[in-house]
Amino acid sequence: MTQSVHASAPSLASSGSSGVPSNERDIGEVDHRLRAAIAQQDWRTAVSLVGAHWSALLDEPRERLDHALRAIPLEAFELDSRAAAVRDIRLHTSSDAVDRMIGDVAVPDANDLATLEALARSERALSLLGVVSSRMIALRVRGRLARATQLAELVERFGRIAAVHQPALVSARLPAALLQAGITRGLADDIPGALISLRDAYERASDSPAEYIERDAAGKSAFFLALAGDIELAQCWLARHDEAAAVEGWFGPRITLTADVARSLIAIEGLQRDAAESVLRRLEQPVNAEQSWGPGVTFAQARHALVWGDRLTTIDRVQSDRRRYADWLGESSVLGPLLAQAEGELLLSVGQSQRARQAIGSDRSQPAVAVAEARIELVGGAFDRAARHAASALGKRLSTRNRTDALAILAVAQLHLSEPDAAVQTAAHLSDSLQASGLRLAGLSIEREDRARLGLEPLDDGHGAREPFAIDDQRIRITRQQAVVLQGLEKGWSLREIATHEHLSLNTMKTHARGLYQRLGVTNRDEAIARAYEAGLL
Repeated sequence: MTQSVHASAPSLASSGSSGVPSNERDIGEVDHRLRAAIAQQDWRTAVSLVGAHWSALLDEPRERLDHALRAIPLEAFELDSRAAAVRDIRLHTSSDAVDRMIGDVAVPDANDLATLEALARSERALSLLGVVSSRMIALRVRGRLARATQLAELVERFGRIAAVHQPALVSARLPAALLQAGITRGLADDIPGALISLRDAYERASDSPAEYIERDAAGKSAFFLALAGDIELAQCWLARHDEAAAVEGWFGPRITLTADVARSLIAIEGLQRDAAESVLRRLEQPVNAEQSWGPGVTFAQARHALVWGDRLTTIDRVQSDRRRYADWLGESSVLGPLLAQAEGELLLSVGQSQRARQAIGSDRSQPAVAVAEARIELVGGAFDRAARHAASALGKRLSTRNRTDALAILAVAQLHLSEPDAAVQTAAHLSDSLQASGLRLAGLSIEREDRARLGLEPLDDGHGAREPFAIDDQRIRITRQQAVVLQGLEKGWSLREIATHEHLSLNTMKTHARGLYQRLGVTNRDEAIARAYEAGLL
């Protein structure tokens, strides 16, 4: 008999498990019951089955689950928040609908340990773990990483507490929950936190009926480590991925994708052209519901183009994909700043410094932006500013790649500022970082003559790698006070206003302005600003 779509939603206490059938262990039986409920238009039962067994159903052929999700009316998913989240993961429900269906589900605070302890001991433990996990994934898929990360913390904390109090109940589903929490953290630029959860999932994988956990946790660890530039550790986790049992079915290619992005980055950073291009040829942009891995593919392609590929074509591809993946590149995304930095470096490598500045943006709180800005100054010959930006970046929490790049920029800037002792000292730190990380590409960013002067080992990769950045010694140079005048003019200030701001006399400021105009070869304010943009001074 057909049931009303708007029957009251089941409570957490009355809901089934998040993945293991409560009365039968055969997922085939669940699938049979789901199809029967759809045939009878028994939407309450159908939605309840999806919500109770979503994790196991996701492991089945995706076209089977997607057919069921499309057959059930959208409004029926208001009966079960977990089922609503699964529908969103697979089919991308409209924003308003998913907010209505999963936005009001009450979940405990991750810091409320007393409540977590009580729930972990209750019969609701597994149901809550399923609700929070599915909601976390749904929010992550939509690019709402800040809220998804909060739920990841809840999944981790509650899951581990529940595993102590009721191991028989939750242990089978905890590895998958920790895997998804780790993925969420990594995509939200918390790679250290991601690695903890992914390692935990990897070590608990034998408890799970899902055979992909071990391989996927290892591959995702390699992916995030490769993004950060921790190449040796990435290689270790990639080896574990390769040693784990292969995954059959539609999950297989998704798991292989991120591992192959890691594999390509490892080869690129090690200047292993043949290995890199072998992997890149089989990398394709994902077309599944969660496209958050697409920017990783684009980033690997951009790194390759910097030393071997077609830079201009790749610039267009990066720009297109930054627009295409805009929903996944905001809200503290790990890949947003990396793609901005990659576009800026490609533009800089073809002599378009002003467009490079526009590409990286102006948020210096982002370490990748600070390092990219330092490189732009270095390539433009503004060695003092390059040194300041690089030194400032080194004072931030940096990934291994950004730290190595900042050291390389600082060493070269100090060398050209005639500070040989400081340059050699910085180069020594750089050499240690290059050896520890395996980031040979960072060494290639330094011109051959400067590498020799800094006492760095020569790079002979034998694969036609190009030095990506050539320092422009012909750049227009202006003094610090002339730069102050220029920045004030850009803001629309008069010379009197600039003088007042700098606590200098108007005549002194006029002298600096005449010197600026002379250096730029212009006669008025508008020409000065336009020429400064052309020369990369603004």
